[in-house]
Amino acid sequence: MGSHRTARAVIAAAVVTAITAAVVLIMGFAWSAGGDRAQVSYNAVDMRAQMLDNGDLRITQTFDYRLESRGTPWRQMFQQYTLSSDRLTTISDISVTDLTTGRTYTQDDTVHSPSGYGDAGWDSECAGRWYIADITQSESHPDPFDPELDALTATAVGEPAQTKDVEIGWNIPSTRSAKSMRFELAMTWHGVATAYDDVVALEWEPFSALNSTPAARVTGTFAFPKGISESNSWAWLHTGAASETTRLDDGSLQFTVTDLPGGEYINVVVMAERQPTSAVSREQAGRMKQRILEQERQEARIASNARQREARGRLIIWLIPAVLALLLVVGALIGAKRACAQGRRHTEALEYWREPPDMSPAAAAALITDVMPGIQGSRDDRQMTSTLLSLVTKGAVAIYPGSAAGYRGLDLSRADCVSIGQLIASDPRREADAAGMCTLVIMPRVYTDRAGLQLCRSESALLDVLLRASERIGLPVFDFGQMQAALKDWRQGYAWLRGFEDACNAEYQALHATVPVGVGARMLGGAAMIASWLIAFIYTAAVGQVALALVISLPLLFAATFAAQLSPRQAFTAQGEAYADQVGGLMRYMEDFSEFGDRGVFDTVLWGRYMVYAAAFGISDKLMEQMERAYPQLADPEWANVHASNDGLVYWSARRRAMRARGGAFGMHGMHAGGSFSSMVSNSFSSVGSTIRDAMPQSSSSGSRSGSRSSGGGGSFRSGGFKGHSGGSGGGRGGAR
Repeated sequence: MGSHRTARAVIAAAVVTAITAAVVLIMGFAWSAGGDRAQVSYNAVDMRAQMLDNGDLRITQTFDYRLESRGTPWRQMFQQYTLSSDRLTTISDISVTDLTTGRTYTQDDTVHSPSGYGDAGWDSECAGRWYIADITQSESHPDPFDPELDALTATAVGEPAQTKDVEIGWNIPSTRSAKSMRFELAMTWHGVATAYDDVVALEWEPFSALNSTPAARVTGTFAFPKGISESNSWAWLHTGAASETTRLDDGSLQFTVTDLPGGEYINVVVMAERQPTSAVSREQAGRMKQRILEQERQEARIASNARQREARGRLIIWLIPAVLALLLVVGALIGAKRACAQGRRHTEALEYWREPPDMSPAAAAALITDVMPGIQGSRDDRQMTSTLLSLVTKGAVAIYPGSAAGYRGLDLSRADCVSIGQLIASDPRREADAAGMCTLVIMPRVYTDRAGLQLCRSESALLDVLLRASERIGLPVFDFGQMQAALKDWRQGYAWLRGFEDACNAEYQALHATVPVGVGARMLGGAAMIASWLIAFIYTAAVGQVALALVISLPLLFAATFAAQLSPRQAFTAQGEAYADQVGGLMRYMEDFSEFGDRGVFDTVLWGRYMVYAAAFGISDKLMEQMERAYPQLADPEWANVHASNDGLVYWSARRRAMRARGGAFGMHGMHAGGSFSSMVSNSFSSVGSTIRDAMPQSSSSGSRSGSRSSGGGGSFRSGGFKGHSGGSGGGRGGAR
């Protein structure tokens, strides 16, 4: 019993933990990209920047857009940049390609307003074109921009700078929504780098703090001109989002940023030793290498200290509920261990018990659940089915295979099993009808001599339910389908069913077989489970740490659930252990019956009671298999007519075996190709209780963190990005309209 309980506790803990893990992952996904998802976002952005010898940048950006449905269609994508005379003078050599369709867009000198066209007009006149415009004065009324004529005159760093805001946009066909639309924007940025006496430096800011479009993933590569390697170049990534950087042997900086929210920037700072052949047009006297190195080190230290302070605060906040949950888990495990010791059997269990136990079938169905955990079928169904079969063996009711309509004109209260069996076997339609339904007959003795039936309390209560059903149907003969239909709207039926359930509970309590144990362990385990769930919710929803929620809360939840499930609810009394020996021994005897050589002459009455308790134990099919092995003669219909006709349960089980042997419908379908007649009754009757009950009246964000998976040299910080300064060239921000 202990091993069964342990296995059940492990399975329950694993299931609860797995479900919680799934919920945490769903919550994390929904939190980072779900309910408040931006109408336009990037699934991914890939950027490649090549530094040219003259200090310009050749940039190729691939945008994978996600467009949510809104009231109006999407028609225009755009990227906006800030020109500054001291870091970016103009943008030229622009091309736009729709990577989804392979279409290369053409330049348009006019900026068309998406709101001024219908779908057909927009698609025919505007779609497939790109533009560049000056939006310094107004986004809604842009001015023309010529990359050569309107370029800014380069000025030195630190001098008063002129600025302009420009927009590069492209008109797409009217689109209601899209999970993925990929475009490539290629261009050349001029006047980006500055040559000092010792180094050439620049800052490239593809996303500024003004960018409102979030991106799930951003990858980028910054490449130096030929002659620059890792040993004579430096590169830093500034961002507050989660990031990783890698330096390659040729000096290239590769970076990955995940979960970039709107309002977060990406700024790449690079520096290389000045070469004699340098052709950078903007020159400025002075040595800058050490100043830039020191500035980046200082910003890295500031960012690192800020992360450490934040991490310490978070650690304290995270550890408090985790420690409390851990204490609850430890207490629950200790309590469960003590409860298991109390619930352990103190006597050696009987191997076999050959007689029906000294208790009602309903009480046996309840007790076997405590004796042998893992019994098939719910306790309520086993109690109801076994009690119904007990009424059959006591002559209160009779059950015949088939629907009531198939017996129209027959007096089933006087019929015998042999004649009914021959009637079914003679007609294929009756045989098919017998495959899926049972008909119940309330015998006349119930009305004339109920006391003589010697019914126990649970049997009497269930008989009352059947009598009420008979009154609603208007006949003492009805099938389970008619019964279910009649009880569907029986609002008072729940009280009668509750009477049966109360009778079952009273009979079990009268045994005084168990006492409650493990209450404290279950309470502590439940509290620890709640604490673990709260931790998972807080870590996921409040601070966006899905991984932390899984790593900390799931082990605690598993242990808490295991402790709560492991702790037995009841411990056997001395009297209860004697009863436990009876039901456990009888169950083992039924399952091993065919192995006994001293079983004796077939006893119909005894086997009828065996079938009742087999239904209470959930082993009706196993018992039937044992009976067939022990008594092969049951396959002979003539033998069954002579030796088993005085007990309906035994007879119909024997007839079922004969039908199965010759492939009849009654054998193959009604019994589910191997089930006993008791199983057929249970399958037909199991939904009745549910019907009565149904009629009862009703009164990512990942936070600010850095990753590292890099190699590099030449003075670069070999780790993820850090929250350094922003404001590099470009100040990119994009979106769609």
